[in-house]
Amino acid sequence: MCLEPEDHMVWYDRTKALSTERLHNLDLYWRDNFENSVHQELHSMVQMILVERGEQTLEMKRQEQIKELNRSLRLSNPFGRVVSGFKSVFTTRTKS
Repeated sequence: MCLEPEDHMVWYDRTKALSTERLHNLDLYWRDNFENSVHQELHSMVQMILVERGEQTLEMKRQEQIKELNRSLRLSNPFGRVVSGFKSVFTTRTKS
């Protein structure tokens, strides 16, 4: 079950007319409450419009947080600290 092309354009125009704050609220709502493919399609519209406006979606924020956590995890073991130390030595020499 998907939106018909005419319905898709109507919902896209309605969604695009919403404020950025409202789009963020919808992004949160649709992330937790979709039940079928139409709901997923509406959520995708919200995400696409947020990206067009230069905003971060919840998924983008989540991926950024995962990236930072993975980086912290890599640096939290002894080998990671040694590699980080080497990198900092080389970056301070090139900046001087």
